[in-house]
Amino acid sequence: MEKVAIYVRVSTEEQAEDGYSIDGQINALTEYSQKNGLEVFKIYKDEGISAKSVDRPGLQELLEDCKHERFSIVAVWKISRLSRKQLDFLTLIEEFKKHNVKFFSFKENIDASTPMGMAMLQVMGTFAELDRNTIVENVKLGMSQRAREGLFNGGSMLGYTSKDKHLIIVEDEAIIVRHIFKLYLSGKGFKAIANQLNHEGYKTKRNQAFSTNSVRQIILNPAYAGFIRYNKQENWSEQRRKGTNEKPIIIKGLHEPLIDLDTWDKVGKLFESKSAKPTKTFTGHYPLTTLLRCPMCGQGMIGHRAERTKGTKDYIRYYQCGNFHYKGSAVCNSNLIWADYAEAYVYKKFEEASTNKSLLNDLVGTLNSKIKVIKEPLEYQMINLQKQIDLAKKNQRKYAKTLEECESVPKFIIENLTRLELEIDELTAKMNSIQHEMLKPTVQEVSIDDVYSIISHLSKLLPIVAPEKQKHLLHSVINKITLTQANKPKDRRIKDIELVFNASKEPNHVLTYGTVPPE
Repeated sequence: MEKVAIYVRVSTEEQAEDGYSIDGQINALTEYSQKNGLEVFKIYKDEGISAKSVDRPGLQELLEDCKHERFSIVAVWKISRLSRKQLDFLTLIEEFKKHNVKFFSFKENIDASTPMGMAMLQVMGTFAELDRNTIVENVKLGMSQRAREGLFNGGSMLGYTSKDKHLIIVEDEAIIVRHIFKLYLSGKGFKAIANQLNHEGYKTKRNQAFSTNSVRQIILNPAYAGFIRYNKQENWSEQRRKGTNEKPIIIKGLHEPLIDLDTWDKVGKLFESKSAKPTKTFTGHYPLTTLLRCPMCGQGMIGHRAERTKGTKDYIRYYQCGNFHYKGSAVCNSNLIWADYAEAYVYKKFEEASTNKSLLNDLVGTLNSKIKVIKEPLEYQMINLQKQIDLAKKNQRKYAKTLEECESVPKFIIENLTRLELEIDELTAKMNSIQHEMLKPTVQEVSIDDVYSIISHLSKLLPIVAPEKQKHLLHSVINKITLTQANKPKDRRIKDIELVFNASKEPNHVLTYGTVPPE
């Protein structure tokens, strides 16, 4: 009997739409499977998740099982449940074909195992993407029209609260915003303002410490001067900062401003004058940026330089706490460490590991022992849950047999059958969750040969590649580097290096195997 994987999905906006419910999809596909003599292997769910990308828990779990060929058919209620993007849709179909898995869409009654079915899928996939793009475009038009009418399109902003998408001043927060503009006009930079605000005990809208970026966003936000800005970023979900619109919509808003136009104009001119100043150039590089962790707060450390002798261009390179750099001394200390020492130490450790396979054997052995400790309780839970499911199904059969022998249907039997069905669903959901947990890289044993191969290649490449390549290589195998606490930079030392490896042929399979022992 062929095994079928049922995939169901509904996004937040579709929850109330007739015919799209998760239960409705499951019922239709389960009934279809039974009528066609197919065994349902597993039901994969993604609830409240859009189809704009394939990064969905249920779909990723299905793809993982597909690679192991645990079923021969993937069935969906409608092809838009799988993806609304044509490229993603066809990529998924190709992935299924690679592992001899057929695809079936119930609503369109399309079987992708035939040439005609595949052609129909491509056409339907195109329409699914067109449907999604039309929805997105309609939303954009609606938001654009609201902005042109001076109305707020939503979001969080210090100094205001939103009621029915109308901005209303929150006076306690407005005081902070006006204070920030005043400090900027007094000559203070973003970092100095963030540092002062944090020392004074002020918090952002999300109750976090201020950073240079959060201050900058306030200073450059025209909403505080009474304007509505819309469409600053285009296609943000795909392009991020690359999608910045040079000519966003800026319209006089209907809300009350927090600063006057004169202040806004002065701030704009001051920002332009500061932006026009040439930035200082420095040819040094910092390959361990964010890998080194502050010994006090755990934040990633970033590059910092200081003149060895005042007035010269001879610099000493350091790494310093990112929190201190962006938020000031109210949040953390600089906790400087010499860059030359840190980098030499890390490179030396990789060289030692590449020439000492017995060291790696010990590390991998320790890791696999830890993985076994994690894995055994999960396996025990799986066995226990299966026993509970088997018992519930046995009781179901018993009640069903009793039901067949009764002339009338006793109420308590129906109640017990319903209860058992819910119990089986809950237990199965727990099993699926544990199975997903056991597939995670941190619960998979690592091979000494894989680790040794990666370390050896890395050790040979590091001394000869360009600085930016060094950074990329190190970030690909190091999770974090922790430091000892000390009062002076020269006294701080590396405590340990936690490594991660893509030691598998499978993509996105990262293995953490342990730490390099300190000297």
